[in-house]
Amino acid sequence: MSLTPIPFYILCGSLGAGKTTLLMRLLEHWKAQGHRTGVLMNEAGSVSIDGPRAGTLAEQVMNLAGGCVCCDTKEDLSWGVAQLVRDYASDVLILECSGLADPAEVVDAVTDAYTARLATLERVIALLHPITTEESHSSAYVTTQAIRCADELILNKRDLYVPGHWEGFRAGILEQNPYARLWETSHARLNVADLLSPHSSTRPATPTNVHFSKSHKAHQRMPYHPIATTVPLPSPLNRQRFLAWIKTLPKELERAKGYFRFAKEPELQEFQYALPGQATISPLTLLDEPKPALVLIGRGYDIDRLRDALLACAE
Repeated sequence: MSLTPIPFYILCGSLGAGKTTLLMRLLEHWKAQGHRTGVLMNEAGSVSIDGPRAGTLAEQVMNLAGGCVCCDTKEDLSWGVAQLVRDYASDVLILECSGLADPAEVVDAVTDAYTARLATLERVIALLHPITTEESHSSAYVTTQAIRCADELILNKRDLYVPGHWEGFRAGILEQNPYARLWETSHARLNVADLLSPHSSTRPATPTNVHFSKSHKAHQRMPYHPIATTVPLPSPLNRQRFLAWIKTLPKELERAKGYFRFAKEPELQEFQYALPGQATISPLTLLDEPKPALVLIGRGYDIDRLRDALLACAE
């Protein structure tokens, strides 16, 4: 079993956009590299339809059927990660979300203190396609969340749409997420090695099907995921400084959570924060304590400044 957390990929997006087709391409790539890939399949129905296909290429497939992984099967997700890493020695994990699952909630579940011991969020890949008929409210919301959370935005089925409609669709996506790389494909065909490569500081020398928003600021991969930042805490926190830090949380920070102790106080503390700005600090007792750390989830704020200010709260 790996002694360090293994990379965890989230594959999400619109219903019918071609996620399973892309999953098979990813599995082919990892198998060719000699990886033992563990797959978590989340389907809204009570029976897994796509799981058997993935099982032809993956080391092991865990089916999370019967509900959305963002709500009904959150505990199953943590259990599945643990089993794939500990029992099947997976060295790469990928979760294919139901088209009804909120990716933001999945990111929250994956960054749980216990799950993060085994797997670290590596990349959120969203597969989308233009919708010609009116979406349901829930489907439209999930699609919007997938766009917002993604590191890689793949616009699929380009061959089925006229140029004018496609350009409008692409422009709308770029407005919603200026941080991700944007790929334009048909039949989910792309170079998987390029898709999984780090975001480089320069554009490719040869033309590819990747398109960057004008407002995209490319950079080398940071030591944390751009939407979910884990900040290890080296020592107990000063209570007054931490309470003052909470008041500085930017509106772009959507979620924060973690465990720590206050200086000169014996109790383990659990911290929870979620928009529209409600924060709680509660003492609790755990038989198996995680390492002191806070997870910050959001985009569009100064991560380094907020992290440094948090570390300044340590005694």
